Formats: sequence, structure tokens, C-alpha cells
Amino acid sequence: MGLRADPSGIEGLPLQLLIVAIVLGITVPVVYAGLDAYDRGQVRTRVEGELLRLTHAAQQYAVAGGGAETLALDLRGGTFTTMEYAWIGDRPGGPFANVVRYRISGEGERAIVIERPTVSMSGPDGTTLVLGAGTVEIHLEVLDDSVVMRVVA
Repeated sequence: MGLRADPSGIEGLPLQLLIVAIVLGITVPVVYAGLDAYDRGQVRTRVEGELLRLTHAAQQYAVAGGGAETLALDLRGGTFTTMEYAWIGDRPGGPFANVVRYRISGEGERAIVIERPTVSMSGPDGTTLVLGAGTVEIHLEVLDDSVVMRVVA
């Protein structure tokens, strides 16, 4: 069970290492691209699902004419992808009062328009509520025909 006495064994080793390096050089970028695409899809699905959950709650309370709720939103990024921002609403009557805009790294901005019923949303100071990546708790309540949202500390 010792090493074989092969005089060409030492000469064949550099060639084998070169072949392994070439195979790795071809394989690693393909694997990385696949993982990146999978991660981006998972982050996009999670962030959009959480923002839709928030907008549906806002619609329910606006239709009911009042109420309040605190929601925990999971806006974390993934291994290769991050959520850059989420902008919710605008000043009452503003052009983006019924729109949630968000961006994931490597993609353009996406928008969710809240209609049927249209709900006006804003931050606590009457302007756009700006959120970053991470897990965040949002308190929403209906005030003067608008859903006001604020981050719970």
C-alpha cells in the first residue's frame, strides 16, 4: 500500500493541477451567477410580499374608516443582494400618496400602486416614509382620510 514507483508521476502532476485550475476557472463564475440570480429572486419576492402585506393592511383600515396596527416587516437582503430602500407614500394629495417604491441592488426601481381602493399614505410628518434594509416594525393608523405610518423604535 505504498506509493507506486512511477517515474512519470511527478511530471504528470503539473498537468493535472493545470486541468483542475481550468475547470475551476470555468465553473466558479457559472455557479456564482446562478446563486446570485436565485438570491435576487428570493429577496425580491420577500420584499414585495412584505410591502404588499403592509399596503393591504392600509387598505383594510382605510375602508373600515379607522383603526391601527403594528406590523413587523422583513426587508432584509440576501447573501449577494441588498434592498437599497423602500419609499412609502407622499404628502397627502401628493403624486406618490398611493405608491410604494422600492429598489433592490442591481435592478431598477419598482413601484406598487395602491388602487381599488386607492389609499393615501404618508409618514408621521406628512411626507414620504423612508425605510432601509432590515427588520422593521411599522405602526399604521388612519388619520384624516390618510393612513399615517411610522417606524416603531
